[in-house]
Amino acid sequence: MVNIVNTKGTVPATARLPYGTRVKLHQLLPAEKFRCKALMEDERWTLAGLSRFEAAAVRATRRLELSKVRERGEILDSLDRLAALGVRLELAARGWACPWPDYPEEARGPGKWPGSRDGGFPEKLSLRLPADLEHQVRAACWHTSAAAITSLRGWRDRYPQVVPRRRWAPAGQESALETYRQLADRVTTTGDIWRAGIQRVIDARCGSGLSSTRD
Repeated sequence: MVNIVNTKGTVPATARLPYGTRVKLHQLLPAEKFRCKALMEDERWTLAGLSRFEAAAVRATRRLELSKVRERGEILDSLDRLAALGVRLELAARGWACPWPDYPEEARGPGKWPGSRDGGFPEKLSLRLPADLEHQVRAACWHTSAAAITSLRGWRDRYPQVVPRRRWAPAGQESALETYRQLADRVTTTGDIWRAGIQRVIDARCGSGLSSTRD
């Protein structure tokens, strides 16, 4: 059976974040919207004296230009666009910005992956990300984590009495916790990438001075 994946449009994603991350993201938006407004009001797009046909052509060109600068990451006037750029930067930093084989259905199934450490983050951010980007992230996470996930499932079968969240284990099974931690360190979830990407775009935007609207 052929697995047909639709990678057009956008798909929902939920990022669980450290406290204060949402505020930092929202603080970036005014400057981004200012640059968007400045572009839209540039004198290149003046409609004075134009016919309806000419005005429609100017508006279409303006929309195309805005789309291009958004794609280049020069204007990121929504949380979704900020997050998407950060995720792309994170993939590039990991060397994962490349084609990946498709992933099995279990990679998209409900519940957390074995070894996941997505718990304990107090903030939640709902996003809509490009479908091709979400698919690339999930595929990269799965194929770099699959071996460790398989080992963790075997670990759970061998040590049913050991609870990974605890710092102790039954007598004679103390080393099992360290084995679990070592395997879990080799698992990267989509949540890890959303968090890292969002932090990366915050650092990049603040560090470049692009969070300021001043000349």
